[in-house]
Amino acid sequence: MSQIVKDSKEIEDYYNQHLEVLRRIHHLIKQRIKNKRQITYSDIIGFISKQNLKSEVYTQIIVWCNYNIRKGNFFIDF
Repeated sequence: MSQIVKDSKEIEDYYNQHLEVLRRIHHLIKQRIKNKRQITYSDIIGFISKQNLKSEVYTQIIVWCNYNIRKGNFFIDF
């Protein structure tokens, strides 16, 4: 397998590895916007950066969000 395919499979696995953290962030964002619109991957990135959350977990979540945006997916569904 090429390195790009391996990397993309690893990035897709970030979702399963950090599902609880993603659900918590999703819930907090949902409360802030009061269900006025769908939550986007960029909302998650913005939340992490505004809250100044720094760890390997949050870095992987940001990479996963960017990956999905580049694939053309903008809205997150749980």
